[in-house]
Amino acid sequence: MSNQIFNIQLNNKQNFECPENDSILEGGLRHGLAINYKCSNGTCGTCKAKLIEGEIEKIKHHDYSLSTNEIDNKEFLTCCHAPRADIKIELDLIGDVRSIPIQSIQTKIKDIRFINDDMAIVNLRTPRSQTLQFMAGQDVELSFKGVVSRYPIASCPCHGMELEFHIRNLNIDKFSQEIFSKKLKAKARVELVGPKGMFVLKETSTKPMVFIAWDGGFAPIRSLVEHAFSLEMTNPVYFYWAYPATEPSPYFDNYAQSWRAVMDEYHYQTIACDFDRSSKNDCHKVAKQIYDSLDHKVINQSELYISAPAEVLIYLGEFLLDNGLDESQLIASPI
Repeated sequence: MSNQIFNIQLNNKQNFECPENDSILEGGLRHGLAINYKCSNGTCGTCKAKLIEGEIEKIKHHDYSLSTNEIDNKEFLTCCHAPRADIKIELDLIGDVRSIPIQSIQTKIKDIRFINDDMAIVNLRTPRSQTLQFMAGQDVELSFKGVVSRYPIASCPCHGMELEFHIRNLNIDKFSQEIFSKKLKAKARVELVGPKGMFVLKETSTKPMVFIAWDGGFAPIRSLVEHAFSLEMTNPVYFYWAYPATEPSPYFDNYAQSWRAVMDEYHYQTIACDFDRSSKNDCHKVAKQIYDSLDHKVINQSELYISAPAEVLIYLGEFLLDNGLDESQLIASPI
């Protein structure tokens, strides 16, 4: 028997589709909606909504107790109910990054995958009772035995229980040294505090989107691009990835190329630059190398998202603004 798919209409006129076997919360998150929730298992009551039209069914038990008034008002938990017809619901969404509280969560390392001697892909898992609420492009602080570092989240908010981080082996980063010395392993507990940062998508913009990453700056770019997938945004996407010319390609080159299969208008270009990840790079020279590689006809009519070291951002921003880019089109995050 096929799994029926129903349409969910929100009070703000947004729509998304949800299979009959999935909770309404799961369906909304998968489509990129910033729904208020914490636990996803019926404990906290944060994901409450009101049924306006249609039919829903409770698909799992919840410990959170709705009051008689809430039940009479047709309120329900989206994490524990699925649609049984096309429905219309009243649901409050997160307005912007300022409305997301800073959370402190005890997470556990699910796995660590070493891409090479210098890059590790670290996956953390949150408890079901305390899933991280964040927006694509934001970052968090991770701490282990008193060692603290701040990293951008590389995964999409639609997978809030499993968080991915791309961590470079740097002597100045003590947290990374815990990973590369193998002291920090799978199943270890890591405290997470966040989210932080304003590097988020302009979801209502119809302009082309240009993403520019310096090396590990790919992490928040990946989160943004995959969030755009979830939202089914049709904006043309241009991705430029700067990496050291001494290496054959960026560390996740195949992954970036794979986006061609899921986007109608996706343009990907790598930029081999003269930098070695040290603090002694000629950032003006690197910024000029990146700037010279861009399609400037596209740039000036697009929203630009740049993730790079602060000094590179300053020089690259000056080049772009001098060439006619409006400051409102520039969204940047230093790494």
